[in-house]
Amino acid sequence: MPSALSKLPSSPLESIDLLKSEMDSPLWENRLRELMDLAAKGDKNTWALIYQLVREADSGRLSWGFHKVLLSGLVYILSSVGDSKSYRILVNYVKSLDRPIPVGALELIADMLPTFTELDIREIFEIANHGDEFKSAFGVMALTKLTLENRLTESEKASAKEFLSTYKNEKYYLNDIIDTTLEFLSEIDHSPTDFLNELDDISK
Repeated sequence: MPSALSKLPSSPLESIDLLKSEMDSPLWENRLRELMDLAAKGDKNTWALIYQLVREADSGRLSWGFHKVLLSGLVYILSSVGDSKSYRILVNYVKSLDRPIPVGALELIADMLPTFTELDIREIFEIANHGDEFKSAFGVMALTKLTLENRLTESEKASAKEFLSTYKNEKYYLNDIIDTTLEFLSEIDHSPTDFLNELDDISK
């Protein structure tokens, strides 16, 4: 049986040191649930910790190579809150990256975006069209995920189809997910109403 959770220090940096020691232990799942609950309640110390975690990740002092469990937990905490502030923290983190992180980390963040209640789809298109292949790859991952989760309007779906049809980024192996998304969009275009109309045309 895991030991009871100790109270996190009021200092964000001291809390991060404690979380590092817990992230690979049986305590971690309970700690993550606790932080989710506190963040949802607006606990000031928890939000100070969240902002410090982002700063540490942004600076490279926390890396996905050594602190994957802790940084993944940060993503889950933000998605569990799911408000516009949490969304902005997560997207700004990716936009401010000045060094690549593992593709799996990008995929995790992109996978979580549909869980947020408020999204800036125009911004996602802008990131997908970014000149930096790495940030562009994230934008495309997010765009395909949001498309497949039916989070786009009809006009946004049309724009996504047009954009993805000509998108090229050989470095991050996105062809499969792009093809799946384009097939999904084509199936939507070929709706049951279209099929009935075709039958009517054949019968005339």
